[in-house]
Amino acid sequence: MGREKILVAEDDRTARVSLAELLEGQGFEVLLAETGTQAESILSENEPDLALLDIRMPGADGLTVLRNARARSSDTALIIMTAHGDSSTAIEAMKAGAFDYVLKPIDFQLLLQQIERALEHRRLLREQKHAAPGPKVTSAAAIVGQSPVMQHIYKLIGQVAASDATVLVRGESGTGKELVVNAIHFNSARAKGALVKVNCASIPDSLLESELFGHEKGAFTNAVSRRIGRFEEATGGTLFLDEIGELTPALQSKLLRAVQERTIERLGSNAPIPVDIRLITATSRNLEEAIQEGEFREDLYYRLNVVTMSLPPLRERRQDIPALVEYFLHRGGRSASITAQALTKLSQYHWPGNIRELENTIERAMVLAREGVVTENEIELRPAQSSSDEGWAAQAPVEGGWEANFAELEKSLVERALLQAQGNKSKAADLLGIHRRLLYEKMRRHGLS
Repeated sequence: MGREKILVAEDDRTARVSLAELLEGQGFEVLLAETGTQAESILSENEPDLALLDIRMPGADGLTVLRNARARSSDTALIIMTAHGDSSTAIEAMKAGAFDYVLKPIDFQLLLQQIERALEHRRLLREQKHAAPGPKVTSAAAIVGQSPVMQHIYKLIGQVAASDATVLVRGESGTGKELVVNAIHFNSARAKGALVKVNCASIPDSLLESELFGHEKGAFTNAVSRRIGRFEEATGGTLFLDEIGELTPALQSKLLRAVQERTIERLGSNAPIPVDIRLITATSRNLEEAIQEGEFREDLYYRLNVVTMSLPPLRERRQDIPALVEYFLHRGGRSASITAQALTKLSQYHWPGNIRELENTIERAMVLAREGVVTENEIELRPAQSSSDEGWAAQAPVEGGWEANFAELEKSLVERALLQAQGNKSKAADLLGIHRRLLYEKMRRHGLS
């Protein structure tokens, strides 16, 4: 494998020669241009790994060269050099697709760090591009339904996708929040960029900061090499943070800074790294209640809640159930059908698990169905009681019914856990061995404040 090539496009001869000597001393192959026209020719013919573009050059300025390279879908990493550090220059450069920009007079040590980051990012992109393709995801994948409430969601997706506004997607578990995120990204100007997804509830708190922001070698025990975080991976694309309501206060503070300043710092480093991302978050938690209880930052809430999309539970869009069933029956080229009685049974159920529960129910029914026809006999909406359970229940009747007594026992356990935890919801959830979101649901169900 040959040396990595870097183009230096700079009209000042002294600066051009100095940069060339610096980079050659670091083992790079250097290509030189003193005009924008020469730079464009070298970019199109040689496809260097990275280009340093002076913003003011004869022939074509650096931003024009940058835009033209992006229009050709060039994967050269591009860094703008400028003596004017005003916000408009930086915004224009990053908006046009620059990986970064550097201020003159140039700090060579800082420049080498920026070049290293840019080349590492380019390697990651190339690895993704040449990896075995996964299932193709389109903007409309699995978003099914013609109900008025879903028509409203489709319109919102179209309006939001045209901007880079931060979006908060809300809804119960299983309502299809991730599908809406896919639709927003693949209909946006960032569709060619990465869509990076992080479930904040599934990663231990001790690892989540490194997952989001990355770390330097030696930042902590077992940090044997530098790691790029999800923010950097998503540069030029979209970052989706699911279950945002589960972030700890410390991570909420770091996320607020990243959202406000559009810069991050890897663990073990104080060097700010600019990130050009579109941020989308999602939650099934009531963030307003979390704010009242001091568990979610109000300032972060307003930063994330620029545009809100609230997805309805399936019980509020029952007219979409036949279309959803049809989609699940024929997904992946399968051929199956369902009887009218079975469809009626599905349409009358309240679906606490929403679309995810419906999908699983259809998948199970298709396994049990004979000759590809799903009848009501294959539709199982709740676990069947065994005969031994029924016999035991018949021999041991309970006053008020088993359901009422179980609910009373559950309420008592939740109350005891909250009392022992002195009202701390996270600690109470740990005592009960359940997730904090489930604790909130049980508190609401039993009227506990």
